[in-house]
Amino acid sequence: MPKKPPTDDPTQRALLLRSLLDLYAKQADRTWLPVLVFNGLLGWLALDHAPMSLLAPWAGLQTVAMLGMPLSFRLWPAHRHDDERRMTIVLLTRGLRGLADASTALLFPYLPDHGKLLQTMIYGVLCLGAVGSSAGHAPAFNSYVLPVMGGLMLGWAFTPFQAGPAHFGLWMVLILGLSLVALTGLAKDHFRIFRASVLAQAELLTLNQQLRTTLDQAEAANAAKTRFLASASHDLRQPLHSLSLFFATLRLQLKSPDNLTLLGHIDQALGALQSQMNTLLDMSKLDAGMIKLTWQSFAIAPILEQLRSAYEPVAREKGVALHVLADSDLTVNSDAEQLSRVLRNLMDNAVKYTAQGRVLVRAFMHEGQVCVRIEDSGCGIAPELHRQVFEEFFQVDNPERDRTRGLGLGLSIVRRLATLLYVELDLQSTPGRGTTVTLTIPKGKPCQAPPPAIDPRDLQASMPMCHVLVLDDELAVRIGMQSLLQRMGCEVMLASCIQDAMAHVQHQHPDLVLADLRLRGQENGIDAVKQLRQLVPGLPAIIITGDTAPDRLRQAEAAGLPVLHKPVAPDTLMTAIATSLDTAS
Repeated sequence: MPKKPPTDDPTQRALLLRSLLDLYAKQADRTWLPVLVFNGLLGWLALDHAPMSLLAPWAGLQTVAMLGMPLSFRLWPAHRHDDERRMTIVLLTRGLRGLADASTALLFPYLPDHGKLLQTMIYGVLCLGAVGSSAGHAPAFNSYVLPVMGGLMLGWAFTPFQAGPAHFGLWMVLILGLSLVALTGLAKDHFRIFRASVLAQAELLTLNQQLRTTLDQAEAANAAKTRFLASASHDLRQPLHSLSLFFATLRLQLKSPDNLTLLGHIDQALGALQSQMNTLLDMSKLDAGMIKLTWQSFAIAPILEQLRSAYEPVAREKGVALHVLADSDLTVNSDAEQLSRVLRNLMDNAVKYTAQGRVLVRAFMHEGQVCVRIEDSGCGIAPELHRQVFEEFFQVDNPERDRTRGLGLGLSIVRRLATLLYVELDLQSTPGRGTTVTLTIPKGKPCQAPPPAIDPRDLQASMPMCHVLVLDDELAVRIGMQSLLQRMGCEVMLASCIQDAMAHVQHQHPDLVLADLRLRGQENGIDAVKQLRQLVPGLPAIIITGDTAPDRLRQAEAAGLPVLHKPVAPDTLMTAIATSLDTAS
């Protein structure tokens, strides 16, 4: 049995043994040609003096030894996985190679002096090469080098050197002996380096596998979180959408001041809940990569002024002074809508977490770029929490999860949008002394007018009289949609599945289809619209969905249909209907 590599760990020993065998397999096909040339040269030098009875067996032994190593790896390939036996065969074939090369010493008496020196030089080089070809592994190294060096020393000890001093052969024996000692030391050092390299590579591979496993687990956990949020959001959006439809219908019917006051409170509660749902939708859109950016140069001052107008009443009610300072000629290169969302989230946080004092928003030039700095005198954030505040669902000083303070997703959205917009984000905060957030935004070209900011609540939707098919698997949504649309003067047909919708269309063609994305079973609103358009080509359709799953959002976007997300505000719904009918006409 071969001597085992010096390591106590069975796994490491097996790995080292396999690495050695892989190295020997590569070397087996590389060494036979130079050895053939060397031995051919020596045989040619001895041909005129050595008897054929010696040359023929010597040549045969060289041939067998030369072919032994390559044949051993082909007859016992690596896939047989018996590395101990493979190593035994390797050592036997290397030993045979060493004995064959050592037998060349039998030609010493028949070689001229320069032939003896040439043979010594050739096999000395081969022994030096054995340090690398054996990786210094003692059994493999010794099985070749000891026979060869022993043969050379015997040849010089018993064959006189004709043209040199009488003791030249003994001096050569001494030199070869010292060379053997030096080569043995080199082999030991080489094996230590080889062993350390193999084990280090194995450790690195193990660490990489552990890292990959950890990353896979983290990705799986993140995907599970996304699926959970999408499912929970969809299930919550359905009744919320129904509730908003019933509320819109009720508001059209009740006119007394007391009822309007009560409806105002309900509207505020619905608005807060809808805002939180839309935040979840924003996160899903970011995960799905569905945020499309429109890059343009525009003035930053009008956006900041609009935000000041929106948040000043809230700040005034809390006794907080809100100031905005920005030169009208400061322009940035960005996406107006998404940058406005970033600033809105930051200003909302500043006003929300400032109980007294002031909130100051300043825009200024710094090193060729536009900076927007939002300073507040609020509660501040501890240094160890500066990175954590940009994570999902994290809120400073809100252990009771007060719903009026949001879901803790605002700064996470800010961080992701800032990355998309190439905006540098810097946070400086001290507990009890307030927070300063600085945005560094790419500078834009001078422009004549800022893009108009459109608030959907300001749109005056005119509802045309039309015949609408509502396709939704939720009964409450169908009834709520029917109540609102009929109140607005529309004729409404209700369907809970594609089969019901097809049956309605065969009797009467609708002017428009409002279809939920996710229906019962494997059905979906996109397939429903495709089938309905086979009966009514060009039929206008709007997809209404409560899904926030990234793959579902991508599917809805790819369909090329207008998409509304539950809960849908009545004016938004009316505007979408009017737009679809106008486009179709």
